[in-house]
Amino acid sequence: MKYINHVKSGLLAMAFACAGMCFTGCEDDVIIKTGDLGKLETVDGMYGYVKSAAGARQLTSISVFGSEASTGHLYFELSKAAEQDVTVTFSVDEAALSAYNTAHGTAYKMYPTDKLSLTNGGTATIKAGEQKSASVELNINAGGTIGETYAVAVSASANNGVEVSTNNQTYIYLVKPLAAIPENISKGDVRTMCFVEVNDESILNCGEYTMKNSGKPFFDIVSIFAANINVDSKTGRVHIFCNDQVSFLLQNVDKFVRPLQAKGIKVNLSILGNHDEAGMGNLSPEAAADFAKELKAYMDIYGLDGVDFDDEYTSYKDDPSPGFLPRSRENYCRLIYECRKIMPDKLLGVYEYQTEPDGYPKYIDSPTGTVEGKSAGELVDYMCYGTYQRYVKGREVNMTGLTKEKYCPYSLKINDEYDGGWSRFNQETVRDAKEAGYGLQVFYNPKPQMYNYSYFFTAVSSILFGDEVEWSGYYYTRTSAAPIKGKPLSGYDALLGDWSATSSNSLFVYIDETNTPKWWDWSGSQTFDVRIEEKEAGKSYYVYGWGTYPEITNKYPLVMEYNGGNFSIPVPQTIHKADATDPITWEMCWGTYGKVNVWNFYTGEDYTIPITGTIDVNGNLKLYGAGNRWGIDPCHEVDGTLVPPHMNVKSHITENYTLTKK
Repeated sequence: MKYINHVKSGLLAMAFACAGMCFTGCEDDVIIKTGDLGKLETVDGMYGYVKSAAGARQLTSISVFGSEASTGHLYFELSKAAEQDVTVTFSVDEAALSAYNTAHGTAYKMYPTDKLSLTNGGTATIKAGEQKSASVELNINAGGTIGETYAVAVSASANNGVEVSTNNQTYIYLVKPLAAIPENISKGDVRTMCFVEVNDESILNCGEYTMKNSGKPFFDIVSIFAANINVDSKTGRVHIFCNDQVSFLLQNVDKFVRPLQAKGIKVNLSILGNHDEAGMGNLSPEAAADFAKELKAYMDIYGLDGVDFDDEYTSYKDDPSPGFLPRSRENYCRLIYECRKIMPDKLLGVYEYQTEPDGYPKYIDSPTGTVEGKSAGELVDYMCYGTYQRYVKGREVNMTGLTKEKYCPYSLKINDEYDGGWSRFNQETVRDAKEAGYGLQVFYNPKPQMYNYSYFFTAVSSILFGDEVEWSGYYYTRTSAAPIKGKPLSGYDALLGDWSATSSNSLFVYIDETNTPKWWDWSGSQTFDVRIEEKEAGKSYYVYGWGTYPEITNKYPLVMEYNGGNFSIPVPQTIHKADATDPITWEMCWGTYGKVNVWNFYTGEDYTIPITGTIDVNGNLKLYGAGNRWGIDPCHEVDGTLVPPHMNVKSHITENYTLTKK
């Protein structure tokens, strides 16, 4: 921040900006707008001001959990590089808080001062040629009343002629004492973890799934995916960058993070490469230690529980820039070591997936080796394999000291790309991993505004914990902490009855007077009615009225299989065998527009593709087909060729389907 009005008082009180400021980033170099910030550049002299690490804005609240202590991180920044060493002294300043309350019409109560202290006696140095001091930690010990909101103001004085502002001069943390975080949410020998893409979804949704018998949260850990590691092009310093969505979440931890922690769920911050040279595998020991300090500031100020590293999207160089080293797994291990050294109580995780990337050794995106006698496996709390729905039993041996108890060899992607997780999912693989002794199950990219995950999570939890997962019936959008009431459907019987089905697309085929197909076009979504009846209780259904030819499918229903919330329509399937009443054998097969025949049907191993689906949060049955030009229709054989009943139809219904119960 740059101030216009100034005096040679040497005093600046700390608060997280002032009324009207806006938070524009998440790194230490965040700019907090207060007006024309350029004017100080034209004024002689040197000016200084206090800032918070982790880009925290004014009145950021720091939570104090139970009897645990919390920490703020402050530093002093000059308007230009110091010509000589500058000593800065910070102090807790109750008078500054009183002045702030008077100026802004607030009534913040000072946190008990006997519970506050500053490291290194509150002093820090800005070395000649630099602009920033090292951070000073504000230690906040337990001592307030749970449910109350307090404030802490800190002032700073600087020597050697540094001038300071009288305008917007108070920096204030809010402090909120909270109940201790529940610790006993373990459900067994396996921890469950979910990476949430917060560009699209709210982490609050992860707290809406609980175990049926114990009532404990299904997830042990939720990771905010993702902040980034970047390098400052001017200074060469590596730092954290947060996009608008991550910044929004950190600005609102009381609404989005604390409710999960109150349930005992740990909330981590993922760190991802971001298309420049800064990465986990090329930091010098000094840069690694410095980056670890910045990560600690984020953990402390925002009350997060750990860091998950994902070494993707970094532009590593064969000839590294000054301050960087050639990429190596050992450098990565050094970063983990530095983090563990200053954050012994935080979770440290690694997401890895590469085996033999071009130009690099095997497993380059994971740490290995030892630092100061500590192996990579000892330093981390867990690692996970990130090629989804693929099982890599035994891979953990490639990370020094990593045990099965700390590894997930079978991560599950549960977005729409993977049909809410069901695509390529194998329940027996979950069983094998548990029996082999693996201690982590990872899920990635939930779409809780689309899916009711209770069925899928139960398919996993029944193996891991011998228990079912229940959904509360509520879900959240990305930016709101207000729950939205969904419509849970559970159990086999819930699907019985009449439904309205809507396809995501359809195809029109133009046929000339010689019955030759000439061209095709999209016809958009189509609606039809189906009726679902019991075939084998708890296992399968009859589905009547499907698709383009209801005159056939209302007589001869297709079969849909039920597997605890995962639904499957086998294709191809015979829906009627020739008999005396109807001498035609009818099959349901994949079809699409034809170039030779009017409508081509396909069979064989390559076209044995089921329609799969699940229930969404509004009680709709979502079914997914083979592709946007494909649909299933009844067909029969004529002269060795499968043909439709007729072509006297407006269009052929294709792609995916949403069924809404009437």
